[in-house]
Amino acid sequence: MTNPSDREKTDWPTPGPNEPIPSWPEYDQLKAAIHDYLDHEPEDPAWNDIWRALGAIMGEYQRDAFAQAFDLDEPAETACIRRLITGDDECPHSPLEADSDPTGPPHSPPADDHSTLWLDDESGEPAVYSMHLYPGNVERLDSQEPPHNLWFDIFEFAAEWGLEVSILPKSWYNLGSTIQVIFYPPERYR
Repeated sequence: MTNPSDREKTDWPTPGPNEPIPSWPEYDQLKAAIHDYLDHEPEDPAWNDIWRALGAIMGEYQRDAFAQAFDLDEPAETACIRRLITGDDECPHSPLEADSDPTGPPHSPPADDHSTLWLDDESGEPAVYSMHLYPGNVERLDSQEPPHNLWFDIFEFAAEWGLEVSILPKSWYNLGSTIQVIFYPPERYR
């Protein structure tokens, strides 16, 4: 069997954007650094994953770019989606009770993980609820259990509580492994 790296790959799908021609010194340095990283054996095997390294380097930049793009000021102390739905000044849910208000909006949406309630940069009011999900936690096929797909639950939740949902291709939390999902009021970005 022929190794794919040994034969021409003209019929393979494109790997993404073509390299810039001409390139510039910083691009060439970055490319060389990435190739060096891929060719080395770190002392801690967990850092063998380049996405983990890139996430550690780029995470803060990605987070700040997200906040700026969506006109957000800072995160709320507690990630409570009820505040986004109702406009409450603080999270009314008690950590000591399973659900302190079973008739009102819940504290978090389905599949919630690594969440932040972001405040508007002008009013300081709740503006965007952000969560970073591992795809395997949202949908799974397992021969021992029935399949589940929480994407339906996420969109049904948004419709029930009058929110819009966007799935963003860039997540700053564990770059390359998570998907960012945001909820916001429909009037916010129209």
